[in-house]
Amino acid sequence: MGVSKVTKVSLVLPRINLSHAMEELSKFDYFHAEQPDSSNYDPLLDDYSRRSFKIYIQLSELIKELKLKITPGVMDVLKSGYNISPETVELNQWKDILNILETKASPVVDSISEKIQQLHSLNDNISTDETNLEIIKLLSEYSINIDDMSKSNQFSINLSFCYTKDVPEIQKSFDDAVFVTSPLTDKRSLILIAVKKLEADKIDKVLRLFETESFTIPEDLPQNPFEANTLLQNSLNDKRKSQSVLNQEIESMIKEHENDILSYFELSRTLYDSCELVKKTGDLKHFAIINGFIPQNLKSQFNSSFNDYIVIFDDVDPHDHHNEYHDKAPVLMKNPSITNSFKSVTLNQGPPSYGELDPTTLITFTFPIFYGMMFGDVGHGLVLLLFGLFLLYRKAPFFKPWGQVFAISGIVAIFFGVLIGEAFGIELHKFIPIESIRHLEFIEHPIIHFIHRSEGHLASIEISALRTFLKISVIMGIIHLALGNLISIYNTAKNKEYDELFAETIPVFLMFASFVFLMFSFVGTGFKIDQLFTSQREVPFFFITERFLPSMTSYLTVPISTVSLYSTAALLFGLFVLVIGKPILIVTGRVPKENIPMAMLVGLIDGGIEKIAGSLSNILSYTRLAILLTVHSSLLIVVNLALDLPMLVAIPMFIILNIVVILLEGMIVYIQNLRLHLYEWFSKFYSGSGQAFKSFPGSPSYNMMLRTRIKWK
Repeated sequence: MGVSKVTKVSLVLPRINLSHAMEELSKFDYFHAEQPDSSNYDPLLDDYSRRSFKIYIQLSELIKELKLKITPGVMDVLKSGYNISPETVELNQWKDILNILETKASPVVDSISEKIQQLHSLNDNISTDETNLEIIKLLSEYSINIDDMSKSNQFSINLSFCYTKDVPEIQKSFDDAVFVTSPLTDKRSLILIAVKKLEADKIDKVLRLFETESFTIPEDLPQNPFEANTLLQNSLNDKRKSQSVLNQEIESMIKEHENDILSYFELSRTLYDSCELVKKTGDLKHFAIINGFIPQNLKSQFNSSFNDYIVIFDDVDPHDHHNEYHDKAPVLMKNPSITNSFKSVTLNQGPPSYGELDPTTLITFTFPIFYGMMFGDVGHGLVLLLFGLFLLYRKAPFFKPWGQVFAISGIVAIFFGVLIGEAFGIELHKFIPIESIRHLEFIEHPIIHFIHRSEGHLASIEISALRTFLKISVIMGIIHLALGNLISIYNTAKNKEYDELFAETIPVFLMFASFVFLMFSFVGTGFKIDQLFTSQREVPFFFITERFLPSMTSYLTVPISTVSLYSTAALLFGLFVLVIGKPILIVTGRVPKENIPMAMLVGLIDGGIEKIAGSLSNILSYTRLAILLTVHSSLLIVVNLALDLPMLVAIPMFIILNIVVILLEGMIVYIQNLRLHLYEWFSKFYSGSGQAFKSFPGSPSYNMMLRTRIKWK
């Protein structure tokens, strides 16, 4: 379901034709390259790779320096939409890309990089001048003329930076000296020390004990602080003007060349990736071998594209694990557009392994249902629906899947909101005549019937209603888990793993089903375990018949003792098979030999404890559907207390609190829904250990970048 069959393809050609082969491969829709262990580097492709990588690194550094966005930001798209119109680049050969990069990209990179280097150098000079100016101003304020003091025959002067925390310790060493300190920052201070000429060595000895840095007025400035201050201030003003001009020039160049820079970046990455994939083509001197995978339905197209070379196909059966290429086969997930939106849920676990069922289509149904039930409210569902439509309206490629997920989940949330009978926590019948649902013939007792309606505007859930929702959650969980077990049986049978099918997969499902029926019997006795095998009371297997299909109750009832007996027998039989199944396979040589008693013990523990306890744990996990629905409604009951406030305060408070609940509860519901699928459900049948199909660089399916589309002439 949703996974394309692939074939291993080997392309044998003269080494001198590698460049042409690379060009042809880039025209092909889907080609997943596989690199061999041995290699014979092609000089031409190696040169292409080296030159394109150099430009790629330069562009990467420039993009980082300019803080350009390779992809548009989420908030930018939400605010102004998706306004990028990709530029089409027409190519005859791969060397055309290299020519574009070296003749067009490099001059742009060099010119902007030169301006940036000038700006960095100027910024460093300005920073140094600002520090010097600050100190010179300080010297001027203290009327300290270093030039005059340095000419003194009586005193030796030292001006240094030090850590502020060290100032007291330094000062203790110069009790008889002139000591002036001024903090520059919280951590750094400036100190001036004047001692007698005879004690000049003392300064060096003391300061060596601390992390200090001497300061002198730059030689190109007057040593008189008053004169240096004026000159340095004028110089600094000139440099700041130059800084402003450079910034404007760089901003202008960015505005002019931003799209070009990002487009060149994409092209350089495409060329580099292509060369790296193709240049390792075996250890033959005169011939090259390109290995990879393509979808089986494209074999004839591939063969016609490379009819001048030797093409060898080897179909990979998804269910033949003995095929030498099976484990290497990449997975190409193909789903209809609306179901493909839920692929992100599947990929949280990883791509399906080759031959494994892709659950994305099933998730399209189960994920919104679970989400809508936990988020059941007409008003909040409508907000979710509108937000999804808004994302679709923005037409951003990366927003489309999320837009569809939110929109579908919002519709289901509206449906459950109608059943619950609330919109923003307010009774729905205050807006529309919801009570008319009761008269629908196919529903004798709708869920809304179990919702307590007070005289005021607040809705609250009765204990009976909560029990109803909990039962529905358990039933939904059982169905969901049973589906997972059935898929596991399907996968195992399709993969022709019959040993595992009869020794583990079917017994596990049998134990699960038996445990479920035994659980219903236990509930039917009123939780009295001593009546499991004696009670002749007839109860429906599923409580739902009592509520919604009472006329069918007589046809769907069996004595508790009968259900318990057969369920226990089936449970023990399944456990027995799990315990002896692997030892039998060991004896018959179907699996590698190991300690048989240990294998039986593992089967007992794994089957008797983990499988049964796990089944109970998994089923109970689905009660979160009802619990989170209750939490959601309870939060809204609290939120709606704001309506009792004065009108001017009540309305904005009501809106703000509803937004908070939507954001908070929406995130929690998404996480819990994800957990039900990835942890409880996927654990039954899905590994997610596959290798994603990666199309050849430059091909239509690979080249999904934002600003560049490659078109081959």
